[in-house]
Amino acid sequence: MNNKAENINDFIEKVFHPIEREDPQKVDLTFLKSIPLGENECLYLYDLTQNKILYKKGFTQCLGYEENSISFNFLFENMHPDDVEIVQKITKNAISFSIEHPDNSIQNQLFITYRHKTKSGDYIKILNQISIFEVDKKGVLKSLLIRLLDISFLDKTDYVNWDFKANGIDIETFKNNIYTNRLTYFTPRELELIHEINKGHTNKQIAIDLEISEHTVGTHRKNILRKSNCHNFIELEIFCKGNGIL
Repeated sequence: MNNKAENINDFIEKVFHPIEREDPQKVDLTFLKSIPLGENECLYLYDLTQNKILYKKGFTQCLGYEENSISFNFLFENMHPDDVEIVQKITKNAISFSIEHPDNSIQNQLFITYRHKTKSGDYIKILNQISIFEVDKKGVLKSLLIRLLDISFLDKTDYVNWDFKANGIDIETFKNNIYTNRLTYFTPRELELIHEINKGHTNKQIAIDLEISEHTVGTHRKNILRKSNCHNFIELEIFCKGNGIL
């Protein structure tokens, strides 16, 4: 079994101690059953307190897998190997934040894009939309509603994108918890330059904006590519987005 999938599974087991609740079969699933899905969509309801999926639909048409083969570990195991670690980190940190800040946590939403393997063996780009389905009387989350959407027709990139919408979040601190080395790759000046490059600015414009010479801009560009082991600025964009710099 994939160790990365086990890691997040162990995290959930540690954080959410089993509690007494009604039999999962008695949970009202009327709302979920009534949600219309397109051919490129699937969803599942995940109970954190029991560490199990209570309801699922659409996986056969979206990913090609039979519904009875779907489990939480199975979904992580079939992510692209280059994506699973960062997806796991983002998910764990979003869950931790929601536990530590229960006020209005029911409104928290996490969006992640990553590559997922279909039954045919091909990888497609998925938009994973995670919302809180149920909280306890103190506002602490108990279950998550996860909806997967195939967005391969829109996004064919190899990097993971994400957005976490939560009340009171300091997004820079959140990023630092995920990308532990993100601010050590480059100097503060190089980070400024990267953001200028990402805006499509020329060396001349960057020199004006940062009040340095064009020659210095060129030197910084070379150093940035060398440090990131990138050959061009398309590769650099992928590197920076994958490491939370952009």
